[in-house]
Amino acid sequence: MELLLMVMVHLLFLPANAEVLKLTFWIEPVQRADFDADMVVVLKELEALRLDVRIADTSLTLTRSEDGLDMQRFCEILSSVGTSAVIDLTYRHWEEGYDLVRSLGIGYVRLERLMRPFLDMFGDFMRQKRANNVAMVFMNARDTGEAMQQMLIGYPFRTIILDASQTDPGQNFLDRIRSLRPPPTYVALFARAAAMNGLFDKVQKAGLFQRPLEWHFVFLDTRDRVFKYRRQAELCTRFTLSPRAICRSMPMPDLYCGSGFTIQRAMLLNVLRSLINAAQVSPLYPSGIYQDCNATAMSSSSEVSGDDLPDDDHNWLDMVHWSNFLAYASPPPRVQDQSGSPLPGLTFAVNISAGYWSSEHEAKTDLAAWSSVAEMRLLNETISPARRFFRIGTAESIPWSYLRRNERTGELLRDRSGSPIWEGYCIDFIVRLSQKLNFEYEILAPAVGHMGEVNERGEWDGVVGDLIRGETDFAIAALKMYSEREEVIDFLPPYYEQTGISIAIRKPVRRTSLFKFMTVLRVEVWLSIVAALVGTAIMIWFMDKYSPYSSRNNRAAYPYACREFTLRESFWFALTSFTPQGGGEAPKAISGRMLVAAYWLFVVLMLATFTANLAAFLTVERMQTPVQSLEQLARQSRINYTVVRDSDTHQYFVNMKFAEDTLYRMWKELALNASKDFKKFRIWDYPIKEQYGHILLAINSSQPVADAREGFANVDAHENADYAFIHDSAEIKYEITRNCNLTEVGEVFAEQPYAVAVQQGSHLGDELSYAILELQKDRFFEELKAKYWNQSNLHNCPLSEDQEGITLESLGGVFIATLFGLILAMMTLGMEVMYYKKKQRSTLQITQVRPVDESGDSSTAPPTASSTTKQAWHMPNPEEQKEKEQKDKQVSPPPSFEAATFRGKKLPARITLGDGKFKPRQGLYARKNLGATDSSQGGYME
Repeated sequence: MELLLMVMVHLLFLPANAEVLKLTFWIEPVQRADFDADMVVVLKELEALRLDVRIADTSLTLTRSEDGLDMQRFCEILSSVGTSAVIDLTYRHWEEGYDLVRSLGIGYVRLERLMRPFLDMFGDFMRQKRANNVAMVFMNARDTGEAMQQMLIGYPFRTIILDASQTDPGQNFLDRIRSLRPPPTYVALFARAAAMNGLFDKVQKAGLFQRPLEWHFVFLDTRDRVFKYRRQAELCTRFTLSPRAICRSMPMPDLYCGSGFTIQRAMLLNVLRSLINAAQVSPLYPSGIYQDCNATAMSSSSEVSGDDLPDDDHNWLDMVHWSNFLAYASPPPRVQDQSGSPLPGLTFAVNISAGYWSSEHEAKTDLAAWSSVAEMRLLNETISPARRFFRIGTAESIPWSYLRRNERTGELLRDRSGSPIWEGYCIDFIVRLSQKLNFEYEILAPAVGHMGEVNERGEWDGVVGDLIRGETDFAIAALKMYSEREEVIDFLPPYYEQTGISIAIRKPVRRTSLFKFMTVLRVEVWLSIVAALVGTAIMIWFMDKYSPYSSRNNRAAYPYACREFTLRESFWFALTSFTPQGGGEAPKAISGRMLVAAYWLFVVLMLATFTANLAAFLTVERMQTPVQSLEQLARQSRINYTVVRDSDTHQYFVNMKFAEDTLYRMWKELALNASKDFKKFRIWDYPIKEQYGHILLAINSSQPVADAREGFANVDAHENADYAFIHDSAEIKYEITRNCNLTEVGEVFAEQPYAVAVQQGSHLGDELSYAILELQKDRFFEELKAKYWNQSNLHNCPLSEDQEGITLESLGGVFIATLFGLILAMMTLGMEVMYYKKKQRSTLQITQVRPVDESGDSSTAPPTASSTTKQAWHMPNPEEQKEKEQKDKQVSPPPSFEAATFRGKKLPARITLGDGKFKPRQGLYARKNLGATDSSQGGYME
């Protein structure tokens, strides 16, 4: 009933005096919406042309059901409306309907898929670019269905067809393109210009538009100029139609091929115009054919062949003259119609221009021209294929691959597009490899995990997991070759020599002190030395004062000038005895000399002890190293140590502990269950050294760090060298070249090589392996090693004490003590000068001599009270003068040379005295008389 209602509606708008041409359209369900909209416009255009022929159209949507519903509905049309011709727009041949049409003598015209010329053109263009892995996006379900039908013919590349109108979860074309593994080499958008703007806007917002040379825009109408993203899509390939050429081939005015133009509308208009013209010139107007499918005659009439029908009714389509816009498409070579005699379909003959957008060279942007009746004609000599694109997996690991950060704040630095900047050994390797193999790349870090570990369900994470799932094409990272990894991925030749695990520790910070030399002896020792010095000085003074045989108390035995040991002089003697110069003249008394001898022995022993201990102290301090191996690290408890959580190093210790536990359990079962030769297991200790269990326990107690950067920072923060970081030896060596405070201890263990990984059976394996071998031959990896492990950076580190000797910071106290003595001496000098001047002022006597008067008489009397002039007199006391003269007479004369020198002892035979004559000599004063004048002469005896 709905079908009949539609037919009646079309008939109501037909002119009353016009001939009627009844047409039936076979369409697919996905064509319904566009077909109805285009038919309304086409019928109005035909009415405007005033062709004196009315079109009565009916449409049949084929469901291809097995219950015969399609045939039943077609029979309803034949019995109620009738038809003069059938226009088939379906994608698959309907054999039952076609046989009925031929048996009834109804005209049959088949239209080819609208997308076929575009798909043929695009296939030829991709063949020129030697493309593979192409994603084609269509604007609606109809175009997507036609592209799926094109697969029967085949594409010259591997492709995936996506419907941009799908909004169901998991069907969004943006998500599907993003998740494609391997990623497509090219992406093509098939749409009309208005829809192309919306598609590109979605693509750009999703962040998929990154490489313009990979994107192709196929415009399905003539309005490519309304595309508003030319600047953003610069260098992208575009395929456009010429509106003037299309309108001239129809023929129609140029304005017809402008706004609102579609290929299907143009084809329907041209087909209907050509059928109307053929009906008008036909000798017998093709009236509608009716047929009741339920009548008994149906069986007999359905068996009538086309050759038995009248020629005038059967061959009226021979009068059709198709316009230049239409042409018969060549039959697809790979499709075999089930009827055995498929008719060629009509398609549109059009020229498609291929070029690219450019803001600088607008006149030189055409690449090729394609015609549906000829082969592709290249306007350039060649169409260069786009560079291949790979997704390369890596993970942050210094110095292999790491993100550039601000040195002060640690904030990630990004490029102009907002993407993080990768650096490192592997990144330089990727850049060189891309240049050698001519490909573009994108670096992807794993969302979960690091290098790759397997869980209980057998699922891998990290770089290995992304490679297994196809998230990346190959991986270049600090990926070690483990046997369990080789079971799921393929490794290529190693790009780095054997590396393993080592220990990083901070160089001990030796506490510098200006009085470091004084730390050799303890405080109580220094106090004892000071006490000994003070006590000795006091005892020397005491013995010199009270000993009857000292030079002070025995002037007769020591008539010459001797050192008098006052309390001050005793302290000076005790202090200077510590110097190589010595304390000077020793006491004369036997008791004093015994004390001094004991004191000198004490000084010698203390100096020797101090010197030996100072040398040993400095030597041992330089030779101190916390640990030298992993075994020493495991045996001690002062130094904490850790690893990066869930890293290869962490997993190594977990595996070694598991191996230790397994071996111990096996040995215990073997030893306890041995029924024979039990004495062979009679041992006192477990034969295998257990250390990894203790190491893992210590690591867990110290809390594994999140990354290597945190581990090195923790080591650098412990100035006492009580924290160690167990990590990859190559990374530790790199960090040592950048941080002068770190050092590597012990030997490298658990060595493994680094290698590039690909998916199992990947076609990239041979190509990448050959490139790696070529780079090894060119010594490229040696250059990278010299770049990132540059030992010359260590020259910038300050020299340690064991390299430069003892520094001023350690012995500066000696100079400070000297400076302090100098300052103290200057202060003492000032005090002495002040004291001396003060004493002189207090003892100064002023004597005034009275002048002689005019008479020559001078008065010696003291001044009277009435004198106005104050005078000072020095009047000697006669009694004091007399006493002084008597005292001088009592002084004994100086002893002879023999008596003064040998004190009554026998003269040695080797000493010869002089002739006994006295010879005067100026300037020699052995001993003066108390009353002698300055002009008296001295002499000596020979």
